[in-house]
Amino acid sequence: MLPFRPHLHLRPDLPPSSSINREDSSRPKLRWMNFNACPHCLANGRLAVVERLHEWGPVISRSDGRLFHIVLGDKPIEYPHERSAGHSDMKSVGFWCLHEANGGSTEAVVVILRRPPIGEISLLRPVEAVADKLFEKLLKSSRLPCLYEFDEQQLRKVL
Repeated sequence: MLPFRPHLHLRPDLPPSSSINREDSSRPKLRWMNFNACPHCLANGRLAVVERLHEWGPVISRSDGRLFHIVLGDKPIEYPHERSAGHSDMKSVGFWCLHEANGGSTEAVVVILRRPPIGEISLLRPVEAVADKLFEKLLKSSRLPCLYEFDEQQLRKVL
């Protein structure tokens, strides 16, 4: 028995009657959400406690329970952060990603929120949506670009 209760979700693009046979590549992909102990790390013999830089909001994390996890690394900050740039209505959030196909090294992904809602509580919904979109991308590829922008609907790679 795991020391946490993961939120399990099946991929919504697959019908509920899809086979769950482990050898079947078309089986629904499990998604663990907002865990304090990482199921992916547990499955790969690593320490599983999710560490946070700040106690801002809930843990925002995703994992397939086997190959990867993504975790919000810090609270959203103003973007650009430099004082000389002046005030901006944009925010940035940083995620830590670990994918087994990359040798188990942690990588960082920064997402610029172009039009985030005002207030820390209202920021949770777009940050959760970004985590979901990064999860979907990690199901298809083991590597993510370092920088994205999010406009509340689309997550686009920044060149």
